[in-house]
Amino acid sequence: MKSDAREDRLLERLRAQRWRDGLRCPRCGGADCAVHMRSGAAGRRKLLCYGCARTFNDLTGTPFARSHLPLSSWFSAAKLMDGRLPTCATLARKLNVKLATAWHMRRVLRSALDDPSLRRLLIEEDLP
Repeated sequence: MKSDAREDRLLERLRAQRWRDGLRCPRCGGADCAVHMRSGAAGRRKLLCYGCARTFNDLTGTPFARSHLPLSSWFSAAKLMDGRLPTCATLARKLNVKLATAWHMRRVLRSALDDPSLRRLLIEEDLP
């Protein structure tokens, strides 16, 4: 899957928010981490912690972890959910995903939007 410019900008914005105090392992909290692979199938780098020998990526520990959906779908869903709670069918239709996927996104984003820093990251309007 080839990533486009918007996906790259969203990922960079997420990285800047997530690693503003420096790169840290989400499992052990160690700062001794390095890039393990430049990019995987989705164009996302894989990181290695030298403290616990675990690999992780920029999405590990976020609401978007283990998701095969593009970040733009998550950000679009968050904007649709800002201030209101659309039905799963509405989300599925507007995002062009299956109903079960829309249900999962809605469930995850409901709790993610309660966090002020994540809400600010997801709802910012600076990207087209």
